[in-house]
Amino acid sequence: MKRRSVSFLLAALAVLALSAPSARADVAWRSPLVIGEPTEIPGTTLQPGRYIVKVLDTQETRKVVQFMNADESAVIATVMGIPDYRVDTAQHTEFTYFQRAEGAPQALKSWRYPGNSFGIEFVYPKAEAVQLAQARHEEVYSAPSAKPEAQEPVTAISPELKEKPVEVKAPPPPPKPAMAAPAPTAVPAPPLAPEPPKPAKKKLPKTGSALPLVALAGVAALAAGSAIRFFRGV
Repeated sequence: MKRRSVSFLLAALAVLALSAPSARADVAWRSPLVIGEPTEIPGTTLQPGRYIVKVLDTQETRKVVQFMNADESAVIATVMGIPDYRVDTAQHTEFTYFQRAEGAPQALKSWRYPGNSFGIEFVYPKAEAVQLAQARHEEVYSAPSAKPEAQEPVTAISPELKEKPVEVKAPPPPPKPAMAAPAPTAVPAPPLAPEPPKPAKKKLPKTGSALPLVALAGVAALAAGSAIRFFRGV
């Protein structure tokens, strides 16, 4: 019986070890995207509707981003994104767009996922990036084909069509939780000043003996008796 239990435990550990790599590959960010007008993304234009935007593996520096239909039954586009670092942390999903050009559809610029201090800047194929930069008067990230599987150099194209290389850095590790400050050392209280001595109670002088009062009472009794006999004899 004991051997069977050990064998079962080893088999369970082996299954967990084999499934660990696949669990890492399943790590993904997923956000709904609802648009009410045609919207340009790298390589295509989305029509009004509801979509799902997903990063396949958040551990990779260059993000593979998929645009899917609402029920995730079909992939509409697979594009490249690179980290776009910010100072603050996103509290909710944020999609930003380039400045609108007259007569042109809106164009998606970046996406921030809740809880991250960086967003994802979308990389456009060079031909599209040139048109966007000139029409929107903004800098646009570009790569020759902007295909996620190609390790192409990423450049930033300015409205004047000047290019500068973009260094794609891995996201920084999440900040460590702040350590609790040590408890302040108790400072001993200063010794209390001695209380001043209380003044001694003055003792009242004792009265004289009670014998005079007894004698006085006796005299009063005799006088009362004499008065009674006097009045009876009258």
